[in-house]
Amino acid sequence: MPDVYAEGSLEEFIEINRIIPRIVYECILTTGAGDETNAAPMGVVIKKDMIVLRPFKTTKSYRLLMRAPYGVVNFTDDVEVFYATAFDTEGSFSELLTASVSVPTPSLANTYARLEFVVDSVADEHGDRATFNCRVLKALWKHGYIRPYTRAEHAIIESLIHATRIKCFLERGMAQEAVRLALLVKHYDALVSRIAPNTVYSSIMDKLRTLISGWGLSGLSPCSFEFQDD
Repeated sequence: MPDVYAEGSLEEFIEINRIIPRIVYECILTTGAGDETNAAPMGVVIKKDMIVLRPFKTTKSYRLLMRAPYGVVNFTDDVEVFYATAFDTEGSFSELLTASVSVPTPSLANTYARLEFVVDSVADEHGDRATFNCRVLKALWKHGYIRPYTRAEHAIIESLIHATRIKCFLERGMAQEAVRLALLVKHYDALVSRIAPNTVYSSIMDKLRTLISGWGLSGLSPCSFEFQDD
């Protein structure tokens, strides 16, 4: 492992890198069993003493985790890597892989952080997804403060931008334009409620929802749109 990486526990990783519990962060999950390996985009929830993965049961990630209960959560902001591991079926991601430190599953090279784990338990077997509760054996991160990507952050920024335009459109009598943007904010509000509940992100969305509702959108016509909780 190159010297640019620090190594430690999950608790140290959370504290040093200011990870917010209960938020879904986006990663590339690497899994493997025998000679078969896989890399795929995946959401991960980082808790104080474990990480939680919820892959669909139809995916290769699920099948490999059930065969070999080890894996690596890799953090990167390289959009080409996200595309390659999600849709580039004609290519190969084998050149992106490197050996891990504590698990037999490979990791992604050139990531800014990774969490090597073993599956402790599998739950919720009756739905479309399975819930894997995983114990981190080793956390590795590049020196300096890292920021794993979360869709909640994007949702907040987009909602803030839309909200400023909603108010402007309403002041200019452009009701339909205001409703169109308010519907987008409502979509982001639902997203934040799902992937970042009881966090600073959901708190900001609560404030935005109150503001937008106070601007009178519920009475707009011909749309029967009401900005409220589902």
